[in-house]
Amino acid sequence: MAAAVVGGLGLTVLVGSSEPYTRHSAHPVQDEHMPPGLDITFRWPSTPVLDPQSSEGTFVRAWVESFELATAGASPAWGYPGFVEAAPSNIDQMITAYPTEVTPDRRQVGTAFYTGLRRVDDVDRTRIILCRHGYRSVQHAGRWAIGFDTPRPVEIDIRRVGDEPSAAPRGGERTPGTDVFGGWYTSRYDFAALYPTPTADQKACDATTPAALPRWLPTEDDQPWPTAPSVPGWSAYPGAV
Repeated sequence: MAAAVVGGLGLTVLVGSSEPYTRHSAHPVQDEHMPPGLDITFRWPSTPVLDPQSSEGTFVRAWVESFELATAGASPAWGYPGFVEAAPSNIDQMITAYPTEVTPDRRQVGTAFYTGLRRVDDVDRTRIILCRHGYRSVQHAGRWAIGFDTPRPVEIDIRRVGDEPSAAPRGGERTPGTDVFGGWYTSRYDFAALYPTPTADQKACDATTPAALPRWLPTEDDQPWPTAPSVPGWSAYPGAV
C-alpha cells in the first residue's frame, strides 16, 4: 500500500473537523490488537450509500478494517473475530497479494477514511463501492516521512445468508472485541480498484475529500502526525442497545 507523499508548508489547515488534532498526541500507540509497528484509526462518514452504524455498515467496516490489519500483519489472524469465516476461501492469497510495508523498525501511523460512493443491490447480495482516502507517517532512519495516501475505490460484495449482523453502536474502542459479522460473508473484494484508464469511480474518488482530512501536511518531522479519533469507533459490547 503505497503512500503518496506531498509537499506542505510546515503548517496544517484542517477543514470541517469538530475534533481538533493536537501535536502532543502524536506519539505512536501500539495496540495489542494491531500488527507490530502499526498505529491506525478508521473514520466512516455516514452517507446515503452506507450507514456505518447499521447492520450492513457494521459488517462492511468490520470486514474492511480487518482486511487492512490483516495485510499489514501479513496474516488473516490479525482480522477481527469471525473475519476468516466471513471471507472468501482464498483469503490467504488475497492477503499476500498486498505485501506488507509495516515492521517494528519501519512503523506506520495514520488514519484511513472510507466513504460510500455507490451501490448495486440484488436480492441476496450487494456490491458497495467505497472511496478510501488517508494519511500516514512512515518511520525511516529516526525521522518520519508524512503524506497522503492515493485516493482509490474499494469494492466489496456482500452475501446475506444466515443471521443478520447486530448493529454496533458508536464507541470509544478502536476494534470490536467479539464477532460482529453475523452469518453474512464477503464473496469478492478489491482493495485497490485502480486501472490504467481511470474509471468513473476513480475520478469520483479523486474529486472528493473527506471533511476531516487534513488539507496540508508537513513532508517530514521528528514525530508522526497524530491519528484522528475513530468514527464511529466500536463499543466494548457490539450489538448492545
